Amino acid sequence: MKPVYFPFTYINNTVARDLCACFGQVTVYQPAAHSIPENMERLAKEGMLDLKVPVSGDEARLVALIKEYKEWGELHQKSDTAFLKAIGERVPFFDDTFSTQLASQIKNIRDENYSKEKPDILFNARLFLCLAQDYDLVQDGINRDLISVYEMEKKLLEGLTHDDEVFFSKNTGSSLQVADDSGKYKIKERIEAWTYIMLNDKENPRFLITGSRDAFDFIIEKPWDIKKVVELASVPVCAEADIINKWRDILTGQVEGLLKDDNFKIDEKIYDLPAAKEPDRGMSLKIFRIINKSRHDFINKILGQKFQDDMINNKDEINKSIFICLLEPSHPTS
Repeated sequence: MKPVYFPFTYINNTVARDLCACFGQVTVYQPAAHSIPENMERLAKEGMLDLKVPVSGDEARLVALIKEYKEWGELHQKSDTAFLKAIGERVPFFDDTFSTQLASQIKNIRDENYSKEKPDILFNARLFLCLAQDYDLVQDGINRDLISVYEMEKKLLEGLTHDDEVFFSKNTGSSLQVADDSGKYKIKERIEAWTYIMLNDKENPRFLITGSRDAFDFIIEKPWDIKKVVELASVPVCAEADIINKWRDILTGQVEGLLKDDNFKIDEKIYDLPAAKEPDRGMSLKIFRIINKSRHDFINKILGQKFQDDMINNKDEINKSIFICLLEPSHPTS
């Protein structure tokens, strides 16, 4: 059992380690082989991530269009992430002219090299995910820098007298301003694009995991035949390695049972959580089962429309349950 992370193609070190603590290696789709972030390549070498590129081809076209659009964004919007924000609501994501209009926005012409008789939905999805990945990477870097400044500020304040601290606080205020939450940005478009990529994974994944509450809610609030099968208030991902590893083996065994048999009963052992080294450092875990759906049904429900049947690798697959999991920081009340 190897969970597939959704709907993002970028994952930072902290999230990867938390996922690994609970489930072991996690699959993360990449929209193109050329755009894999360095930290994710390191995490893959360490065995935490399985990086997969379900759809390939048109790499040069992707690189050229992204490069030009970034340059356009930096020139006109004064920001290296403006190219994604500039899309706004003006271009329907799966419109047949999505990539064409991006090129036109840059060049003020309609580049016939990007024109097609019918929508190139897979290319559009990969293009959007490449742009979103760059956006997430930049936002994560900003947050890391802000945290570093905050830690330095804390050390400085520890050495100040009370009067100095009051003076410092009045004149500087709080210096830590968190960057945009990329997990909330264009979540519907992210899920749509990611789902099209998922359809081309020959292994037909049925256990999907996210750290985004918005992405999780977007999926489970659709009118499915759905029920909750697991809820853990605070998984201590910071427990001693050998202890959390034993618990993880129990959890993954239960998940494998769920995947094999819809009538499988969860063993209460998974609720016997190990002790944490850091009591305030925990993750809540929820798993919901969408009962007996094929990938065709799954994407039709998400998109609210029929997709192109010729895009899926295996059209003869049978209906099976799909599991949606949310792993997010728990918030103790004490």
